[in-house]
Amino acid sequence: MARWMRFLLNGGVAAGEKRLLSEKMARELFTPQTIAPYEMYPTTRLIKPHWMTYGLGWFQQDYRGQAVDFHTGSIDGMVAIHGLSRDEGLGVYVLSNLDHSELRHALMYTVFDRYAGRSDHDWSAEFLKLYGDLERQGAEARAKRDAARVPGTSPSLPLEQYAGVYSDPLRGEVKVAFEAGALRLQYGTAYVGKLEHWHYNTFRATWAAAWRGTALVNFVLDSAGRPSRLEMMGARFTR
Repeated sequence: MARWMRFLLNGGVAAGEKRLLSEKMARELFTPQTIAPYEMYPTTRLIKPHWMTYGLGWFQQDYRGQAVDFHTGSIDGMVAIHGLSRDEGLGVYVLSNLDHSELRHALMYTVFDRYAGRSDHDWSAEFLKLYGDLERQGAEARAKRDAARVPGTSPSLPLEQYAGVYSDPLRGEVKVAFEAGALRLQYGTAYVGKLEHWHYNTFRATWAAAWRGTALVNFVLDSAGRPSRLEMMGARFTR
């Protein structure tokens, strides 16, 4: 990992002075391609960058007067972050064996600070509070959602009639299948899970990737009483 980082900081030149990427291609990797959402990461609430862009696989922002390129990685049971301050020739990567351990952000910015001779922020404490508050807000939102559940209702149709393919020109397809007496939903490769009845024609999806949590999936019936639309995560998919 460190060897790859040095390769990037050297503009595409590997150890032993062997150039593997042309100077033009090395620059292209870090050339902004689009504006990135400011709140892509909650940490921006504390870092407060003036700009945020996305290159070829790199988020980019300013931090204390320096340009920073970075990206996280998250998968079941492990997370990572890789940050570069190319003008300073400085890189840092953090690996963790815990889902969404946001200590990774704290360590990256702490390294940048200490390299610059500064230690005026306890990023670990600040990020712990930030993500702790977000976790509490999420728990409160789930409790509010659970309290709004209407007990004693049942689906309007037999479960197998909700099965089908629902699509949106921008977002793609949501596939609902009836398997072993239950409904199963697949949206791309990231959102796959079982549907359990919530209330009326709304179901709760519990994702196979447990860290994604749950989502409410609402089926809308047409005038003939057939499912014509699926609503999920703020989007609508038509059958």
